Amino acid sequence: MAVSSWSVVILNWNRSDDTIECIKSLERAGLSPAQIILVDNGSTDNSLDHFSQVLNTSMIKLLSLSKNLGFAGGVNRGIHTALTNGAEWILLINNDTAVDLNFFQKLEEAVTEQPTWRIIAPLILYADEPDRIWSMGDRCIGPTTLTYRLFSCQPIPRHLPKYVEVDSLNACAVLIHKDVFAKIGFFDESYFMYAEDADFCWRARRAGFQLGVATQARMWHKVARSTHPHHPQRRYWRIFNQILFYRRREHLLFLPFIFLFTLVRVVFLTIDDILQGHLAVTQSSWHGWIDGWFSMQPPSSQENCG
Repeated sequence: MAVSSWSVVILNWNRSDDTIECIKSLERAGLSPAQIILVDNGSTDNSLDHFSQVLNTSMIKLLSLSKNLGFAGGVNRGIHTALTNGAEWILLINNDTAVDLNFFQKLEEAVTEQPTWRIIAPLILYADEPDRIWSMGDRCIGPTTLTYRLFSCQPIPRHLPKYVEVDSLNACAVLIHKDVFAKIGFFDESYFMYAEDADFCWRARRAGFQLGVATQARMWHKVARSTHPHHPQRRYWRIFNQILFYRRREHLLFLPFIFLFTLVRVVFLTIDDILQGHLAVTQSSWHGWIDGWFSMQPPSSQENCG
């Protein structure tokens, strides 16, 4: 399948400089601007004016949303547009990333050489440590929905396989075939931010789709640019939505174990935050944990999340 039949969906929220750098990186790797669907997620920093001044907006498809719909809501609008335009494969990619020059070549090889894979991710590296792995997919722990990250925070192994099959992928960058959306639908917008990719991959695997990483397709991620690593809202939504995912998808037999696991994790997070002087996020951690386990619906106030 030729790259020319692909669409790339990029979500922007108040980070026009990062988005422009990302698009220029994609174009240097051989992508046509006409293949880009740029979704502005209700930005309030004049991102749209910046795009019109710098980018080839006559070719790039720009979707301007009136409010922040969260990650899932934003990319779903882009995916729908891509499918309507006849895309066979859709690449979702974070705006705070840059790709290698042979990025699309290696992904195209993966599509050809792994014909049963319908969700494929590149090897994602840290932007400030370009040889250290940020994400290479996750594998499940036994029969549970808990996962562990492959080679997380480690240097690239010398003898890394070209292809690695996994159970879950990070939506920071993921190539998805149109058949997946046709069978399982889009990302679940009730998550707003975080865990929507875990939920999507879980549904895809249940539907029989295979997932994997093409380790020779490489990119670099400016980690946590949209929200500070110790931002209270970020911490709240990460914990709340992870627990929401466990409650929805985990077998009842394992839920007591998951409950204790998440409790212990929040205790250790709290200790670490106190030792590092990040006291503001400790309350958010506990609110996220309590609401995650004991609230039936996500909170309605989402204005400060990106």
